[in-house]
Amino acid sequence: MQKCEETKGVKWDYYNKFNALNDKYLSDQGEGENMATQICTAINKLVYKWYNDGDVYDNTRGLAGWLNDLSSYANWLYKYIPQTQSILDRIDDADEHQYEQLLKDLTDTLLNQKTMDYYSSLDKLGSIYDCDGKFRFIEAFYDDEDDYEDDGDEEMWFDTRRTNLWCENKNQPRIWVL
Repeated sequence: MQKCEETKGVKWDYYNKFNALNDKYLSDQGEGENMATQICTAINKLVYKWYNDGDVYDNTRGLAGWLNDLSSYANWLYKYIPQTQSILDRIDDADEHQYEQLLKDLTDTLLNQKTMDYYSSLDKLGSIYDCDGKFRFIEAFYDDEDDYEDDGDEEMWFDTRRTNLWCENKNQPRIWVL
């Protein structure tokens, strides 16, 4: 009998072990009043949005993600919590399984009692909801206006704030990089 290989990814159930810390530090509304609640909120948002919606905090580096901009959460962690930088930087070459490992490492590093107790004594800094930095999100939107002869085609635009690059494939939506 052959032994089945386990998946390299991290299953959602892994995060159940953080329920007690989440109960203590995850704010009922907003980001809370100290750095521990900000950390807990940011990490939970990153983890939840990946497992629920397939969103990533930077969709310009390989993983496409979905439709929600999570870059501010990662930018805040990167800016204010130095031990997250080497973990968050791993998105550059990450596939789905590596991204799940990255989230696991991020969670393991910060969501422990000693770390959260320390950060709970510090007033909140900035906002996890509005923090610029190295991580970016390209917003995709669809244009229903028919620019093709075939009525079944749609245009998909990506607003990256770059200039004059675009490509077209007759069998796929046009992707414009503005």
